[in-house]
Amino acid sequence: MVSEEFTLWGETALVAGDSRFWSKYVAAALAEAGADVAVAARNSKKLDEAVRQVLRLGRKAMAIPIDMTKSSHIEKMVEQVLAEFGKIDILVNASDPEFVKPFVEIKEDEWHRIVETSLFSVFHCFQAVGKHMLERKKGRLINITSCLAERGLTNSSAYCVAMGGILQLTRALALEWARDGITVNAIGPAWFSETGKTGMGQEDVLLRYLPSKRYGHPEEIGSLLVYLASDASDFITGQLVYVDGAVMVHI
Repeated sequence: MVSEEFTLWGETALVAGDSRFWSKYVAAALAEAGADVAVAARNSKKLDEAVRQVLRLGRKAMAIPIDMTKSSHIEKMVEQVLAEFGKIDILVNASDPEFVKPFVEIKEDEWHRIVETSLFSVFHCFQAVGKHMLERKKGRLINITSCLAERGLTNSSAYCVAMGGILQLTRALALEWARDGITVNAIGPAWFSETGKTGMGQEDVLLRYLPSKRYGHPEEIGSLLVYLASDASDFITGQLVYVDGAVMVHI
């Protein structure tokens, strides 16, 4: 028998950030567990896909086109969700800017773009949503980051820096808000793909390195995500949980 603590009935979730594919799978997992879901991103096609997944599962959905690098847009996003649903119980930051380039070739504007679309967007979302959660003394904050938050990778310095920053923000806020009924955690996927390819031009190298000899599929974080969003995880905070096919224990 599944404990009622694992359900999200009556909860409102906000999934924020442009990503290659996370938004629709995250939204579907939360909706399947019973949550109503607002999805915010710049890419209108991905927004529509995520909303369709939520509606298909019989939950309320809301699409918010947004530039996640603008703090004023994020504040307005939170106002829209609160006006529509009255509360935000769960925030999932799902930005995943793909960027591969040798360090000495990275232009300053490229570095800023990667940091702004990932680390800064999480910072702004946490501030805007955190104020609401602190007032209610209740909330679940979940970052989808990467195993590269703690591991380096050639030609991925900007991405590694952004993911590492998100991890440290997760840990720091977990301490700061531990007594306020708010948990702050992160999920660290390794290399994931909908199709079996990453599109990064390193398919053979990555598959040789991965102990599982396959990429993860985005659906494979769903159960963990729901757990971290539910009351069942009330005593878990400040953690990065890997879903990586043994990458992080690979020598």
